[in-house]
Amino acid sequence: MTRKALGKGLEAIFGNLGQEVVHPKTGSATLEIEISKIAPNPFQPRREFGQEDIEELANSIHEKGLLQPILLRKHGEGFQIVAGERRFRAFQHLGKTKIPALVRDQLSDRDMMEMALIENLQRVQLNPIEEALAFEQLINACGITHEELSQKLGKSRSAVTNTLRLLKLDDEIKEWIRTGKLSAGHGRALLQTDPAQRMKLARKILAEDLNVRNAEKTTAKKPTAGNGSDAPKALNPNTEAFIQKLRFLLGTKVVMKGSEQRGILEIHYMSRHDLDTLGELLERGHEVQNAAG
Repeated sequence: MTRKALGKGLEAIFGNLGQEVVHPKTGSATLEIEISKIAPNPFQPRREFGQEDIEELANSIHEKGLLQPILLRKHGEGFQIVAGERRFRAFQHLGKTKIPALVRDQLSDRDMMEMALIENLQRVQLNPIEEALAFEQLINACGITHEELSQKLGKSRSAVTNTLRLLKLDDEIKEWIRTGKLSAGHGRALLQTDPAQRMKLARKILAEDLNVRNAEKTTAKKPTAGNGSDAPKALNPNTEAFIQKLRFLLGTKVVMKGSEQRGILEIHYMSRHDLDTLGELLERGHEVQNAAG
């Protein structure tokens, strides 16, 4: 039997890990595994599986069959899901007793965690907080750097860092992002504010149904009243665009003080990763400048 592809980018990841289990008589890589012997993935980053979504998938499988086997690893006397938990749940919903699966033996917890997290990040529409938690788990448990993670996922380093920074928000704000009441863009805007004011500003965004652009204006620090000449002046659009771009690239707070001819550029950092990001950007800029002669 010809094995079906596991999905763009995933076959290479799965194919080189663990030892493939095949049917001893037919040599087929796709096995029929009893559902009662299968346990969920303990490293599954997805926290919620909508019943409507599972029912829709179950109906599709009932009409067209399972187009792609799930991926399991041997675990004790049974199996654990590496990839395909939605398909597994759909089979359960249909009352099936067996499910087609590819099985791997001698697959470590670390490899399984990495495979499961990356499979979900590539295939499943995780909410921003689930995505940030998956990033954090890959970095802390698997020892993957921000740069390696960005390469594996085809994202920019700054996108990875900005997503991770959402975890610094208050739990209630993270819950609003998780449920879609606030977007990741709202979360990034709130990160630029004084932590003591974030909940108040988040409630204002919700109450007034502000979009991200208006939320950024609301969360921006207001100039301190006074008669001093140190009060920040409005920047021209080009300079403001430059500051916004710098904030996006670094994933942190950037403040310009003084005039556009002379002053101080403040770059705030909240972790060692923020400093590493700044260092990498400066190093790349230096390399580009040298290459240009």
